[in-house]
Amino acid sequence: MKSISGNSIVIKEVNINLVRKALKEKGQATKQQIADATGLSTVTVGTILQLLLKQNEAFEVELSSSKGGRPAQQFKYNADYAFVLILYPYETDGVITIRSTVVNLIGERIYEMDVKVENVDLKSLEKIIDELLVSYPVIQAIGFGLPGMEYDGKMVVSDYKELLGVSIIEHFSARYQKPVIMENDVNAAVIGFSKRKRIDDECTVVYLYFPESYPPGAGIFINGKLYKGRRNFAGEIANIPLGISWVDAQLHASFDLACEAIAKLAVAISSVLNPDMLVLYGNFLSKSHIDNIAQKCATELPQCAVPEILFSESFEDDYLNGMIIQTLETLESSIILARN
Repeated sequence: MKSISGNSIVIKEVNINLVRKALKEKGQATKQQIADATGLSTVTVGTILQLLLKQNEAFEVELSSSKGGRPAQQFKYNADYAFVLILYPYETDGVITIRSTVVNLIGERIYEMDVKVENVDLKSLEKIIDELLVSYPVIQAIGFGLPGMEYDGKMVVSDYKELLGVSIIEHFSARYQKPVIMENDVNAAVIGFSKRKRIDDECTVVYLYFPESYPPGAGIFINGKLYKGRRNFAGEIANIPLGISWVDAQLHASFDLACEAIAKLAVAISSVLNPDMLVLYGNFLSKSHIDNIAQKCATELPQCAVPEILFSESFEDDYLNGMIIQTLETLESSIILARN
């Protein structure tokens, strides 16, 4: 986030974003209520509201109920003023599907579509995006949820060989002239889970994802921020030399083998990061697995190092919510005021 000392143009942009945020959070509010929430004067709020009304970013709703005085005009943010598009692939029984989700500015899902593809490559992604931009021309940002790792602007680790060496963000930003982000699936999931559960920003959360056909990955959330490491390699936990074959079908099928392996991994991660919470998700996991893994960790770690072990009910919800949060943030101002 860029920090500046402030000038009239920048201050105006910051104030507009304060009013936007207040309207989104309150649903609808009067000029005075927005002024109270933002600390701005009613004159400044009134000027900004007129601007938002003019560009159809806000609209007037019913007057507030009177308590003896004159009823005040209420305003509501137009959540459909712009949309964002989220795309991510997933695999079921060997079939690859790309899910596309269009959401409005308060995260409501407007449209969702699944398209089966032979490969996840630029051509298949472009075809989906081109069609959706025709149907929803107010899409203003695009987010890709892709397993793997990007370094120096290119995919260097990917479950989809067609994307290796590809500059995803650069390519799609140039093609569509819109903000574009790309996030690892489990990185998005740890954000989505932490926000959904309203976990305190001071907590350290590690999310472990065990997919069906690929090695596990981890998302690390520290002090309310995603931690990716110096070169985006943090979370590649399959490389920890524990002597475990994570893609062995017998591992997933056996309760004892799965618990033993995941507990070993949990102990290793806890010994390095000492997280407050360890979140687990895998199609083969149950509440019984979680209880057994927690017991094993308690016997292997000192009490101060034992994390709270949680079970996520839906990786898909965590993943999508995290992608929505990340993509919507691209439409918000990256400027804050700072003291000299």
